[in-house]
Amino acid sequence: MLKSKSKLIKGITVCVCLSGIATSLFAQRLSKVSDDQDTYYTTVGNIRMTITNFGTIGTRNRYWPTQPSCEYPKNSQIEHIYQGGLWIGAFSKSRAQYFVSTGVTDRAGSSGEGYEYTTATGSRMIEKSSLSYTGNYDVAAVSHQDFIAEYSDRRTRVPATGDTILNHYPLGVDVRQESYAWNFPFTDAFVILNYTIVNKGDDTLENVYVGLWNNGVVRNTPYSRPGTTGYFNDGGNGFDSLRRMMYTFEYKPLPGGVPANSYVGIKLLGATPFPAGIDTLGALYKNTFFSAWAFRSSQGTTAYFSPTDDYNSTWYLSRYTRMTQTLPQANIAQLRLAGQNMTTMLSTGPFRVLRPNDTVQVVFAIVCAKKVGSLPENLDLLEQRTKLNEFATWAQQAYDGEDINGNNILDSGEDIVGRDPIRGFLLDPDGKITRYVLPTPPDQPKVRAEFENNEVVIYWDKQAEESIDPFLKTKDFEGYRIYRSKPGMDFQFSGDLLLNLSLVGEFDSTGNEFGYNTGFSQVKLPNAKMFNGDPTEYWYRFPIANSGATHLSGWQYVYGVSAFDKGDPSKQIESFSSAISIVRVVPGTLPTSDPNVKVGVYPNPYYARAYWDGSGERFRKIYFYNLPANCTITIFTIAGDVVAELDHSSQNAGQDIDWFERYGDKSNPAIFSGGEHAWNLISKYDQAISTGLYLFAVKDKDTGNIKRGKFLVIK
Repeated sequence: MLKSKSKLIKGITVCVCLSGIATSLFAQRLSKVSDDQDTYYTTVGNIRMTITNFGTIGTRNRYWPTQPSCEYPKNSQIEHIYQGGLWIGAFSKSRAQYFVSTGVTDRAGSSGEGYEYTTATGSRMIEKSSLSYTGNYDVAAVSHQDFIAEYSDRRTRVPATGDTILNHYPLGVDVRQESYAWNFPFTDAFVILNYTIVNKGDDTLENVYVGLWNNGVVRNTPYSRPGTTGYFNDGGNGFDSLRRMMYTFEYKPLPGGVPANSYVGIKLLGATPFPAGIDTLGALYKNTFFSAWAFRSSQGTTAYFSPTDDYNSTWYLSRYTRMTQTLPQANIAQLRLAGQNMTTMLSTGPFRVLRPNDTVQVVFAIVCAKKVGSLPENLDLLEQRTKLNEFATWAQQAYDGEDINGNNILDSGEDIVGRDPIRGFLLDPDGKITRYVLPTPPDQPKVRAEFENNEVVIYWDKQAEESIDPFLKTKDFEGYRIYRSKPGMDFQFSGDLLLNLSLVGEFDSTGNEFGYNTGFSQVKLPNAKMFNGDPTEYWYRFPIANSGATHLSGWQYVYGVSAFDKGDPSKQIESFSSAISIVRVVPGTLPTSDPNVKVGVYPNPYYARAYWDGSGERFRKIYFYNLPANCTITIFTIAGDVVAELDHSSQNAGQDIDWFERYGDKSNPAIFSGGEHAWNLISKYDQAISTGLYLFAVKDKDTGNIKRGKFLVIK
């Protein structure tokens, strides 16, 4: 079994075909135990999507808000998928009957049906990464973060419990599921799902169809809480047949809610071999099918009935026939014009014969994007889908790799990149179709923040300058871009803060026709700078020395640095930027034990409902400044009663208060200057303090010295 865990973009060929030869992908037979895992979700890129090892995506919002189902952008809490899953349908030759195995259906949860894939004893989700600096680095990884799982439909009981899997009639297939995610700016809005299906039974399967069922629910969950009345009932849905993509959007938010203004699309990228009658990727749309039905509906328009049987002579009641044909166009058109609780299915086939040990591979992409423009959210116009279509095109290009003409054959002139089994990518051809090959930006810079008194300096290394683009086969580094948030942006955008960074500096190589030719002299250090406990050599700094750049003490800033390349206009390849390396900082005074330096508080006086507090009593915040590195802060009333005691150190600067919980980022917490401490004006009795004058004493734990001060609270 494979073992590992997160990763880059250098493609791996997984090209399988229908044959009588046993595949090596399934050296072990899959059984089923209680090893189901639903806690893995993508953490690179801009989508946070849960992917399980039993054929489903999304969490049914089971872990909201601590674990995302399909969140985009990251940290926004805008969800897109309630739950989705893999469907496989086929005609069993020996039983003379059609059967469908489902990862999940809209009946799951009520009748107990639908979860029909099971894992082997000890089988676990595997995580790999092509990023060499991660703990999950693996030369065989396809992307920055691969999740790999193996499961089967061959069990009718859950071995761990003995419970029967209701109404499940196995096809006898095993599935190897691989997902790929990247953090490049042009690839960070999609996740690819690669399903390789092998017939492990003794039966011959005919007219096989493979689909991805989805219950898309697009909501801004801080305002439309999962499970509340109306949460599911306002989705619009559409189907773009030429792009082989179905999509869901929020038709309208709940009353008083903030619009999500977002799409989630599911796109069929390809299949190996092609379905019967198809010989190029360009023609695959002819065998891409879309269906939709109302969640658990058994009444109303027959086209939207929820199918309850694997096969039924009445087409809309059969799961199999839903997979084999597209909903009438008149019914598809209605899906975009009203908010409903619909489920959708994108499928392809037929793969005529799947004999024992034959395989078929089908690949989908989950694509998210914000709506473009300021048109009403309930509209679904082509211009609003501009970004969705752009990201879907990148997903397709990622899948195509070397197969430029899309015929599943490596033709002359297409073999541009090879893979060495030990060293990863080579610059030589290897005689096979290599998929998931994209122009790659330079490596992501490593960034560090350091404080000067009331100021911040950002340092970064120069590893990006040695990056080789495997597509262009050359070092094409050009320069660096530096980004910074504006003070107060936290309150306006919260989790979207990273999407609203301002470009504050750009420096690039000289002597070429690309960029501004500024050179690096303003930001490059004469010698590498190193810090205790950090082996990285830092060669650049920003702001520019002696530039007069200033920061506001106590305000949170987000700094980012990315590296960009030249691209290659002759090959119509634009310049690409790496993912932005982010640091969050809160400027302030440096720690000091100087007895002549006074301690203080700001803002003083403190006025309730200050702009920088956000909203609510528990989101208030004041700072004590000019503190020793290790000290105790005791706050008193003027009567001498102790209100609160704060323990301050370089590791504890008050960052555990609710303000940083709401406006910060647990995965990238703010860094403090060391001489300041934030307090939320909540007493040791867990109550908000009242209006009045307060005294405080600061005891230096290293020297024993005590300093005193006072501050005023006005509500």
